[in-house]
Amino acid sequence: MTKQVKLKTRDKILEKALALYNEKGTSAVTTNHIAVALGISPGNLYYHFRNREEIILHIFKRMEAESREGFEPIATGAHDLGIQAFEETFRFIQQFNQRYIFFKRELPILLRRDPELKVRFNAVHVETLGLIRTLIDGTVTGGALRHLNAEERQLLAEMSWMLTLFWPNYLEISGEYNFEQGLERGVAMIRLLLQGFKADL
Repeated sequence: MTKQVKLKTRDKILEKALALYNEKGTSAVTTNHIAVALGISPGNLYYHFRNREEIILHIFKRMEAESREGFEPIATGAHDLGIQAFEETFRFIQQFNQRYIFFKRELPILLRRDPELKVRFNAVHVETLGLIRTLIDGTVTGGALRHLNAEERQLLAEMSWMLTLFWPNYLEISGEYNFEQGLERGVAMIRLLLQGFKADL
């Protein structure tokens, strides 16, 4: 029998807010909407979070932790995984994106709205580029990719991250709503991107 984990009110607020933001967008969801959906008073919600921006910031903190936990093992194992490390990274991040799709949809707006969030996101952005560089370094050392100088490695890291980060936005504006089909198209693009860097060329 599976043990049920009882969420604290704070966690319930974050989970409900995430669901509502994904469904309706942040501008259409007030703190009162979240409180009503949970069946709690606005005062109870404000005891835990002062406003919408604080809720979004705490959701992002969760995103940071989950992303780091899932991505770091892939990046550090790139020497053995080879090209597959790029594919696994892309698949992991796209599945992660689906859970937090509102953030990808509204990224520029959210960062303009909250300076603290922007600072945290920029730090994660730099950290993620560093992990992708680790992935590239491991793949070159492992022999799957040809020798690349430092500038080429940085450019490849940025190209890979740009494609991965904004892929959900591209699919949405293209009218592609089948997640699995979109995921496989993205993986195919990652493979094509890497063709010119393979060691056997």
